[in-house]
Parts: sequence; C-alpha cells; structure tokens
Amino acid sequence: MRRAFTLVVAALAMLPSEHLLAQGAGTVLLPDPSNPTTRVGTRGANFLEIGVGARGQAMAGAYASVAEGVTALYWNPAGIAEIEGPSAAITITKLYGDLGINHTFAGAAMPIGGGGVFGLAITSLSSGDIERTTEAFPDGGDPTFGRTFSYTATAAGLYYGRRLTDRLNIGFGVKYASEGIDNAQAHYVGVDIGTMFRTGLYGTRIAASLSNLGTSGRFQGAAIDTFMVGNNGTVPFQGGTSSLQMPTLFRFSIRSDMVGASDALLSTNKDHDLMAIAEADNAIDTDIQLTLGVQYSFRNMLFARIGKKWYNEKQTAFRSASYGLSFGGGVRLPLSGGRGFDFDYAYTNMGELNNVQVFSLELGF
Repeated sequence: MRRAFTLVVAALAMLPSEHLLAQGAGTVLLPDPSNPTTRVGTRGANFLEIGVGARGQAMAGAYASVAEGVTALYWNPAGIAEIEGPSAAITITKLYGDLGINHTFAGAAMPIGGGGVFGLAITSLSSGDIERTTEAFPDGGDPTFGRTFSYTATAAGLYYGRRLTDRLNIGFGVKYASEGIDNAQAHYVGVDIGTMFRTGLYGTRIAASLSNLGTSGRFQGAAIDTFMVGNNGTVPFQGGTSSLQMPTLFRFSIRSDMVGASDALLSTNKDHDLMAIAEADNAIDTDIQLTLGVQYSFRNMLFARIGKKWYNEKQTAFRSASYGLSFGGGVRLPLSGGRGFDFDYAYTNMGELNNVQVFSLELGF
C-alpha cells in the first residue's frame, strides 16, 4: 500500500503544471525575490506575545515606557520598581470575538527592604473545547481518543525591579512556559530584562525591554511518540518534531508628558494629565512594528486611552486602516490606608479575527 501511494505521488509530481491547472489542481507557486518568506509562525510559545492588562492593550501595546502597576511584569519589569506597597492584579482577555479563546494573567508585587520589589506572574491561554477528529472517525466521536481536546499554555515568572538612581530603574525576571495538548507538550525557560530612564526633559522617559530570551522547546509525548493501528494495539513511532525557539521580542519606547506634571511639555495642570507614547517592537518572528498611544486622565481617577499598532505583515493590503486600532478607559477608586482599586477595559479591532476585549482589576498602593 505504501509503495503504491509513493508511486502515485511521484507520477503526479512529474505531470506538467499546465495539465494540473487544467484539472483545477490550483496555482503553481514559484520563488519570488520581491515576496520573501517571513518568520511569522516559526517560533514556539507564541502565546507569550499576547499583551496583558487593559491599560497597555488600550494603547495598542505602547506601554514599555509607562509600565506601571503589576502588569509591568509583562511589558517592562523595570516598571515594578515604582510600586510602593503590596499590589495584585488580574486580567481576563477574550480573544477574537466569541471563539471561546481566553487569556488570563494574574500577578502580585511586594516591595522589600533595600529598595527592591519582587513580583510573581502567571499567564494562561486556553482554546476551549475543540472537536477531535481521527482518520477512523473524520466526523468526530472516536471512542478511543475522546470527543474533544483543547490547547492550553501556561507561563510562570519570578521578577525583581529596583531603582538604581532617582532617574534609572532596572528589572529582570525568569519564567517557565509550557504549551500543547494532551500527551503532546513543549517546555521552555526564558528571561526578561528591562530598563526605564527619566531624562528630566519635558517629562520624557525612555525605556527598553527584552522579553522571552531563552531555550528552545520540542513537542513530545505519547500522541507523537506512538502510532495507533486500529484494534491491533500501538506501534512505537518517533514523530521527529523540530525544536522551536521562544518568541524573543525587543521593545524600545519613548513617553512624553504633554500636560500635567511640573516638567510637562505643554503646560502644568493639577487636574488634567495627557501623555503620548511611541514604541517600536522588533520580534524574532515579525517585522519591526510601530505603535502609538495616548492616555488622558482627570485627577488621576478617570482615564481614557487610544492606540494604533502597524503590524507590517506581508500580503495584508486587504485590511482596513482600523486594523490594530485600540481604545479603552478606566476608573481608579481611592480606598482607606492609601490603597487604590482600579478597573480598566480595552477593545482592539483585529479585522477578520473580529476583536479582542480585555478586563482588568488591580488593587494596590
């Protein structure tokens, strides 16, 4: 049977392309120097590239130079050096409309003696139930393997941030990540590094962070290493999966306080604050992406945010200008003992993928 299949494939490969086209087999794709291949989808643990927190997401991810609160653990660990008391946050992201794909982040930060801040973050992604189909049951319902399966991914990280001077913060973290389905998992270990510098000129901050610099992972497990043969049992089989690098990402961000602070670019105002952020992201599996974001706040209690990311992906001219456009807002409620409670929301238009909605809650000093 295998030999016959091989002969059929070889015979088809030798047919003239015109004959294949005449039979409706499709279009022959030839190498084109003007349209080179990309690195999109070539790395493992891509769920680590999904942003967390409604504050950053509402500004389309232009957040490395803002990086305040617990969600700074994701964007730039140097930002947690600003935290002055015990803080905790949780964010829930509904990805791509009503597909049932959920992304969750939970984190906490605690200042310690000597001026440093420790942080802990846990991130998870779940696809929800997916109907399982097999060769014997192409419509699903295989009693051997079960009716459904799901893709899950989890990352846990430990972080430390510190003020080196009154202008310079640094931060770093170590994370462990895993992803896959039942009996087919890949595992990774990586580090995050970040810096944040206050220039002292017109409320300008410069920040940079390097995320997901680490090991490679390879999918392994019974689903890959064994092969089912009907009712005759299983035959050992080595799947030969390739090692995948983590999705390393470098962010460079500039923030300017336009209105509010004593050194604001335009004017000082005790009630109104306005900041603008420009950021360039360079990931190992994408082209350089530019992001712009704006945040307005009234008395540090009411917030409005908007942002736009240019993804620079090839062959996407069909997308409208609103693709990658984000907006949102939030409320900060003061509590007793110098504490505060924040609720934030963000919406991102993802075009053919519908939308991304983020809900965040944070409690801290």
